[in-house]
Amino acid sequence: MPRRRSTAGWRSSAGIFRPRPPAVSSAPAFTLVELLVVLAIIAILAALLLPSLAAAKMQAVRIQCLANEKQLLVAWIVYAGDNDDQLALNGGDPAPVSAQPHLWVYGGNHGPSENGRPSPGSGDSLTNALFLTGPNYALFAKILPADNIYKCPADEAAWPLWNTPPAAAAGAPELRSYAMNSYVGLSLASPANIAPLSILAAAQTYTKTAQISADSPANRFVFTDVNPASLCTPAFGVDANANIWIHYPSGLHRQRGVLVFADGHAEAHHWLDPRTLVRLTNGTYLPHNVPSPNNPDLAWLAACTTSFK
Repeated sequence: MPRRRSTAGWRSSAGIFRPRPPAVSSAPAFTLVELLVVLAIIAILAALLLPSLAAAKMQAVRIQCLANEKQLLVAWIVYAGDNDDQLALNGGDPAPVSAQPHLWVYGGNHGPSENGRPSPGSGDSLTNALFLTGPNYALFAKILPADNIYKCPADEAAWPLWNTPPAAAAGAPELRSYAMNSYVGLSLASPANIAPLSILAAAQTYTKTAQISADSPANRFVFTDVNPASLCTPAFGVDANANIWIHYPSGLHRQRGVLVFADGHAEAHHWLDPRTLVRLTNGTYLPHNVPSPNNPDLAWLAACTTSFK
């Protein structure tokens, strides 16, 4: 009698088919120690990568800040082109409302008035979107209708809403991070030359395109980001004699400030002196007119602000 052929996976024994037992793997399993070693290696690699990821994120924020200031510079150029080369008026206005746009953006001094609180409308300089994009307030409103352009992404400051009772005052995000060189678009006799701004009679001021174009435009900054606790008037005050800080520049970009110049180039300048990178310790804002003798950062900034006649 011919032998019956067994099917795969079955074995013939006395005519009875039985399933073949599954093969047992001889590969060894991971031990607990080995698993812990793998987890430790992953943790080490993650720790090595995190600083690189953080640096890449800060680089992206700095690039966005540079882009914002370049858009402001384009608006500055367009405005002058549409107004017989007259540069947009800079400075400040403490009035709480404006019937006609007369500053590139609106706002006053953030400092206290006689009763120890900011003067009317001044606190809103930093929190009122109308001051940036309102057609009755800002000369740039028709050119830059979006308020996010005026905000550095690294600036997370909040300010009290001064028009509410003290007990109800809540922090509101700072809407503007940038200011314009006080010697650009502002003259000694201008009504927009309000405190704490100080214009030296012996220094050049630029109210027409031709004036700044003839005085080293590659070395004249137009816009800069400002220390959030020093942000004040739409104009950034600089002591041309390089003795005091009127306003402090920002150091939010890894001890760098972003500036854009009249010739169109922008740069992130590295501040060297710790006195430049002052932090807010109490109150809501940094004081003005702080002496800082022999500060190389202040000397560099003054040289990029104006020249003497």
